[in-house]
Amino acid sequence: MAEILSQAEIDELINELAVGAVNEANEKQGDNLLHIKPYDFKTANRFPKEQIRTINIVFQNFTQLLANYFTGIFRVSCEMEVLSIEELTFNEFNNALGTPVVLAVFNAPPLDGSLLMQMSVEVVDAVIGRLLGGTSTKMDSKKTFTAIELSILERVIRQMFHNFDEAWTKVIKLKSNLERLETSSQFAQIIDLNEATAVVTINVRIGEDTGVISVCIPHMAIEPVAKQLNTRSWFSGTQNRKVMPKVDYLQKKVFNTSVPIYAVFNNTTATVSDIAKLQVGDVIQLEHKVGQPLIVKLQHIPKFHASIGRKGKKYAVKIESVLKGEDQ
Repeated sequence: MAEILSQAEIDELINELAVGAVNEANEKQGDNLLHIKPYDFKTANRFPKEQIRTINIVFQNFTQLLANYFTGIFRVSCEMEVLSIEELTFNEFNNALGTPVVLAVFNAPPLDGSLLMQMSVEVVDAVIGRLLGGTSTKMDSKKTFTAIELSILERVIRQMFHNFDEAWTKVIKLKSNLERLETSSQFAQIIDLNEATAVVTINVRIGEDTGVISVCIPHMAIEPVAKQLNTRSWFSGTQNRKVMPKVDYLQKKVFNTSVPIYAVFNNTTATVSDIAKLQVGDVIQLEHKVGQPLIVKLQHIPKFHASIGRKGKKYAVKIESVLKGEDQ
């Protein structure tokens, strides 16, 4: 016969079940809290997704242009990719910078105010080492940059801004100008510390050396062109634009194209010795009969037969016939 529980045992069992249910509920609530992200009203998102998407497209293009430029001047394979685009306060970006650091303060009208481009020590080492004929200088992380090194970097950064402007061409036309180079973040405070910024981080690999380049774009800088950072506005703009018919457009371009024209005699051979002995007044006998027409070439392609003559005080040729190729 089954054992019968007393009233005290029944009460104790009910209490244990109640406590267990509460603990289970607390565990579930704790799991849910793990997925909750605190919202700070002081740093509310000020960059819409459309603007972030546009900035990403622009910097994808910028990394390709800059990688090609670095490959050309360093004579070594260079690869770049956009690691992240984050919305941070300027204080957060500033605190994440190391020492020493190279900060290029520049303006890019019609963007308002100043922007920042940061190059890590690894990238700076690779740039200076390659331009001086080596690989990497591997300088001490605590060593300050010399005036010669900063002068070299300044020339490279000015050229980088040409690629930066070209990457933005499809969105807006920029004209970037370097204001100054700083090696301390304390002297590169371009906006208020609590101002929102978009920080684009680019991974850079130059040969065997790797580093990062970061571009800090304040929110106030893009306010004048905020409407143009919308991909929908690009599409609507191309739809409303009056486009010349394709055939007429190409025909106009072809008719306005300059093409070099040459009227040549038959080839005449001579030895190097004969050419070296030529003096003023010497006559070169051409292997071309007087009545034989000249050949008129368009960019080294034979197109016409012509006879030589004069028009006014200038030599001229008269088109006699058209030369047709095998495919015509």
